[in-house]
Amino acid sequence: MRKHKVAVIGCCGKMGQVVCRALLSSHEYELAAGFDISSVGEDLGQMLNVSQLGINISNNIQKGLNESRTDLAIDFTTPNTATSNVAQCLQAKVPVLVGTSGIPTEDREKLSLLSEKTNTQVLIVPNFAIGAILMMNFAKKAAAYFSNVEIIELHHPQKLDKPSGTALNTREILNAVLEKKESDEPIPIHSVRLPGLTAHQEVIFGGIGQLLTIRHDSFNRESFIPGIFLALKQLTETRGLRIGLEI
Repeated sequence: MRKHKVAVIGCCGKMGQVVCRALLSSHEYELAAGFDISSVGEDLGQMLNVSQLGINISNNIQKGLNESRTDLAIDFTTPNTATSNVAQCLQAKVPVLVGTSGIPTEDREKLSLLSEKTNTQVLIVPNFAIGAILMMNFAKKAAAYFSNVEIIELHHPQKLDKPSGTALNTREILNAVLEKKESDEPIPIHSVRLPGLTAHQEVIFGGIGQLLTIRHDSFNRESFIPGIFLALKQLTETRGLRIGLEI
Protein backbone atom coordinates (compact mmCIF):
# COMPACT_ATOMS: atom_id res chain seq x y z
CA MET A 1 0.00 0.00 0.00
CA ARG A 2 1.35 3.42 -0.98
CA LYS A 3 2.12 5.74 1.88
CA HIS A 4 0.32 9.09 2.01
CA LYS A 5 2.77 11.93 1.45
CA VAL A 6 2.55 14.56 4.20
CA ALA A 7 3.96 18.09 4.34
CA VAL A 8 4.64 19.73 7.70
CA ILE A 9 4.20 23.50 7.84
CA GLY A 10 6.17 24.87 10.77
CA CYS A 11 8.59 21.93 10.62
CA CYS A 12 11.29 23.74 12.62
CA GLY A 13 9.04 24.45 15.60
CA LYS A 14 8.99 22.22 18.68
CA MET A 15 5.74 20.50 17.70
CA GLY A 16 6.68 20.43 14.02
CA GLN A 17 9.88 18.53 14.78
CA VAL A 18 8.00 15.96 16.87
CA VAL A 19 5.54 15.41 14.01
CA CYS A 20 8.33 15.09 11.44
CA ARG A 21 10.07 12.41 13.49
CA ALA A 22 6.81 10.53 13.97
CA LEU A 23 6.16 10.57 10.22
CA LEU A 24 9.63 9.16 9.56
CA SER A 25 8.76 6.07 11.61
CA SER A 26 5.20 5.68 10.27
CA HIS A 27 4.08 2.74 8.13
CA GLU A 28 1.15 4.70 6.66
CA TYR A 29 2.54 8.18 6.09
CA GLU A 30 5.66 9.58 4.46
CA LEU A 31 7.33 12.90 5.29
CA ALA A 32 7.33 14.58 1.89
CA ALA A 33 8.04 18.27 2.54
CA GLY A 34 8.87 20.74 5.28
CA PHE A 35 8.00 24.44 5.34
CA ASP A 36 9.23 27.12 7.70
CA ILE A 37 10.55 30.68 7.76
CA SER A 38 13.80 29.56 9.37
CA SER A 39 16.53 27.17 8.15
CA VAL A 40 15.34 27.69 4.57
CA GLY A 41 17.39 25.60 2.15
CA GLU A 42 18.75 23.33 4.88
CA ASP A 43 18.16 19.59 4.60
CA LEU A 44 15.21 18.66 6.82
CA GLY A 45 17.08 15.61 8.11
CA GLN A 46 20.01 17.74 9.30
CA MET A 47 17.65 20.04 11.15
CA LEU A 48 16.09 16.99 12.84
CA ASN A 49 19.56 15.58 13.64
CA VAL A 50 18.90 12.44 11.60
CA SER A 51 20.41 11.29 8.31
CA GLN A 52 20.08 13.38 5.16
CA LEU A 53 16.55 13.12 3.77
CA GLY A 54 16.97 14.97 0.50
CA ILE A 55 14.14 17.29 1.55
CA ASN A 56 15.10 20.96 1.67
CA ILE A 57 13.17 23.22 4.03
CA SER A 58 11.23 25.78 1.99
CA ASN A 59 9.22 28.93 2.66
CA ASN A 60 7.25 28.64 -0.60
CA ILE A 61 4.23 26.51 0.28
CA GLN A 62 2.41 26.43 -3.06
CA LYS A 63 5.53 25.60 -5.06
CA GLY A 64 6.69 23.03 -2.53
CA LEU A 65 3.32 21.26 -2.40
CA ASN A 66 3.28 20.87 -6.17
CA GLU A 67 6.87 19.70 -6.43
CA SER A 68 6.55 17.14 -3.62
CA ARG A 69 3.14 15.91 -4.83
CA THR A 70 1.90 16.11 -1.29
CA ASP A 71 -1.33 14.30 -0.37
CA LEU A 72 -1.92 15.92 3.03
CA ALA A 73 -0.55 18.85 5.02
CA ILE A 74 -0.24 19.59 8.72
CA ASP A 75 0.04 23.15 10.05
CA PHE A 76 1.73 23.86 13.38
CA THR A 77 2.60 27.55 13.14
CA THR A 78 1.07 30.67 14.71
CA PRO A 79 -2.41 32.23 14.60
CA ASN A 80 -0.97 35.10 12.52
CA THR A 81 0.24 32.84 9.70
CA ALA A 82 -1.96 29.73 9.86
CA THR A 83 -4.86 31.22 7.90
CA SER A 84 -2.64 32.11 4.95
CA ASN A 85 -0.93 28.72 5.11
CA VAL A 86 -4.22 26.82 5.09
CA ALA A 87 -5.56 28.96 2.25
CA GLN A 88 -2.52 28.10 0.13
CA CYS A 89 -3.07 24.39 0.80
CA LEU A 90 -6.71 24.67 -0.21
CA GLN A 91 -5.82 26.51 -3.40
CA ALA A 92 -3.43 23.64 -4.21
CA LYS A 93 -6.27 21.20 -3.34
CA VAL A 94 -4.26 19.61 -0.54
CA PRO A 95 -6.36 18.64 2.53
CA VAL A 96 -4.89 20.21 5.65
CA LEU A 97 -4.88 19.29 9.33
CA VAL A 98 -4.54 22.34 11.59
CA GLY A 99 -2.96 22.03 15.01
CA THR A 100 -2.45 25.78 15.40
CA SER A 101 -4.87 27.20 17.96
CA GLY A 102 -6.12 30.76 18.30
CA ILE A 103 -7.29 31.24 14.69
CA PRO A 104 -9.93 34.02 14.80
CA THR A 105 -13.55 33.07 14.15
CA GLU A 106 -13.79 35.30 11.08
CA ASP A 107 -10.73 33.59 9.57
CA ARG A 108 -12.22 30.16 10.21
CA GLU A 109 -15.36 31.28 8.40
CA LYS A 110 -13.31 32.43 5.40
CA LEU A 111 -11.44 29.12 5.33
CA SER A 112 -14.73 27.25 5.51
CA LEU A 113 -15.97 29.05 2.40
CA LEU A 114 -12.69 28.40 0.58
CA SER A 115 -12.83 24.76 1.61
CA GLU A 116 -16.26 24.41 0.03
CA LYS A 117 -15.21 26.32 -3.07
CA THR A 118 -12.13 24.14 -3.66
CA ASN A 119 -13.85 20.96 -2.43
CA THR A 120 -10.85 20.35 -0.16
CA GLN A 121 -10.98 19.27 3.47
CA VAL A 122 -9.82 21.15 6.56
CA LEU A 123 -9.77 19.67 10.05
CA ILE A 124 -8.95 22.04 12.92
CA VAL A 125 -8.09 20.24 16.16
CA PRO A 126 -7.63 22.32 19.35
CA ASN A 127 -6.02 19.40 21.19
CA PHE A 128 -4.72 16.10 19.82
CA ALA A 129 -4.34 14.31 23.15
CA ILE A 130 -6.85 11.46 23.34
CA GLY A 131 -7.23 12.09 27.07
CA ALA A 132 -8.11 15.74 26.44
CA ILE A 133 -10.88 14.73 24.03
CA LEU A 134 -12.23 12.33 26.64
CA MET A 135 -12.02 15.12 29.24
CA MET A 136 -14.27 17.29 27.08
CA ASN A 137 -16.66 14.40 26.48
CA PHE A 138 -16.87 13.69 30.22
CA ALA A 139 -17.40 17.40 30.94
CA LYS A 140 -20.24 17.47 28.42
CA LYS A 141 -21.96 14.64 30.29
CA ALA A 142 -21.37 16.28 33.68
CA ALA A 143 -22.84 19.59 32.49
CA ALA A 144 -26.26 17.94 32.26
CA TYR A 145 -26.19 17.65 36.07
CA PHE A 146 -24.08 20.64 37.17
CA SER A 147 -24.84 24.18 35.99
CA ASN A 148 -22.00 25.86 37.91
CA VAL A 149 -18.68 25.37 36.18
CA GLU A 150 -15.32 27.04 35.62
CA ILE A 151 -12.30 26.12 33.48
CA ILE A 152 -8.62 26.38 34.36
CA GLU A 153 -6.06 25.91 31.57
CA LEU A 154 -2.34 25.77 32.28
CA HIS A 155 0.42 25.92 29.64
CA HIS A 156 4.09 26.73 29.11
CA PRO A 157 4.99 30.45 28.77
CA GLN A 158 5.68 30.16 25.03
CA LYS A 159 2.05 29.42 24.20
CA LEU A 160 0.86 32.49 22.31
CA ASP A 161 -2.93 32.24 22.59
CA LYS A 162 -4.79 32.86 25.83
CA PRO A 163 -7.24 31.29 26.60
CA SER A 164 -6.17 28.09 24.88
CA GLY A 165 -8.12 26.64 21.98
CA THR A 166 -8.97 23.62 24.11
CA ALA A 167 -10.49 25.80 26.82
CA LEU A 168 -12.54 27.78 24.32
CA ASN A 169 -13.73 24.58 22.64
CA THR A 170 -14.66 23.14 26.04
CA ARG A 171 -16.67 26.26 26.82
CA GLU A 172 -18.52 25.98 23.49
CA ILE A 173 -19.43 22.38 24.28
CA LEU A 174 -20.66 23.29 27.77
CA ASN A 175 -22.59 26.31 26.45
CA ALA A 176 -24.57 24.01 24.16
CA VAL A 177 -25.48 21.66 27.02
CA LEU A 178 -26.34 24.50 29.41
CA GLU A 179 -28.21 26.34 26.62
CA LYS A 180 -26.36 29.54 27.32
CA LYS A 181 -27.10 32.60 25.19
CA GLU A 182 -24.58 35.22 24.04
CA SER A 183 -26.08 37.67 26.52
CA ASP A 184 -25.49 35.30 29.45
CA GLU A 185 -22.47 35.53 31.71
CA PRO A 186 -19.73 33.45 30.03
CA ILE A 187 -18.27 30.39 31.72
CA PRO A 188 -15.06 31.70 33.37
CA ILE A 189 -11.74 30.54 31.93
CA HIS A 190 -8.58 31.04 34.00
CA SER A 191 -5.29 30.94 32.08
CA VAL A 192 -1.94 30.09 33.70
CA ARG A 193 1.42 30.40 31.91
CA LEU A 194 4.37 29.10 33.93
CA PRO A 195 7.70 27.34 33.32
CA GLY A 196 7.50 23.60 33.97
CA LEU A 197 4.02 23.24 32.44
CA THR A 198 3.25 21.61 29.10
CA ALA A 199 -0.53 21.39 28.51
CA HIS A 200 -3.08 20.91 31.28
CA GLN A 201 -6.75 21.65 31.86
CA GLU A 202 -9.28 21.33 34.67
CA VAL A 203 -13.05 21.59 34.34
CA ILE A 204 -14.49 22.17 37.81
CA PHE A 205 -18.19 21.66 38.55
CA GLY A 206 -19.71 22.81 41.84
CA GLY A 207 -22.92 21.65 43.49
CA ILE A 208 -24.43 21.75 46.95
CA GLY A 209 -22.04 19.86 49.20
CA GLN A 210 -19.93 18.46 46.35
CA LEU A 211 -17.27 19.27 43.80
CA LEU A 212 -16.41 17.42 40.59
CA THR A 213 -13.04 18.03 38.91
CA ILE A 214 -12.19 16.60 35.50
CA ARG A 215 -8.51 17.09 34.68
CA HIS A 216 -6.16 16.15 31.88
CA ASP A 217 -2.37 16.53 31.77
CA SER A 218 0.01 16.26 28.82
CA PHE A 219 3.60 16.03 30.02
CA ASN A 220 5.29 15.99 26.61
CA ARG A 221 4.52 16.69 22.97
CA GLU A 222 4.77 13.01 22.04
CA SER A 223 1.41 12.55 23.81
CA PHE A 224 -0.23 14.24 20.81
CA ILE A 225 1.09 11.82 18.15
CA PRO A 226 -1.61 9.08 18.39
CA GLY A 227 -4.27 11.77 18.05
CA ILE A 228 -2.49 13.33 15.07
CA PHE A 229 -2.43 10.03 13.18
CA LEU A 230 -6.11 9.49 14.04
CA ALA A 231 -6.87 13.03 12.81
CA LEU A 232 -5.07 12.39 9.51
CA LYS A 233 -7.40 9.44 8.90
CA GLN A 234 -10.44 11.54 9.80
CA LEU A 235 -9.22 14.37 7.57
CA THR A 236 -9.66 12.25 4.44
CA GLU A 237 -13.21 11.41 5.54
CA THR A 238 -14.15 15.03 6.33
CA ARG A 239 -16.25 17.27 4.10
CA GLY A 240 -15.58 20.99 4.13
CA LEU A 241 -14.17 22.46 7.36
CA ARG A 242 -14.62 20.61 10.64
CA ILE A 243 -13.45 21.42 14.15
CA GLY A 244 -12.47 18.76 16.66
CA LEU A 245 -11.29 15.18 16.74
CA GLU A 246 -13.94 12.47 17.05
CA ILE A 247 -13.35 9.46 19.29
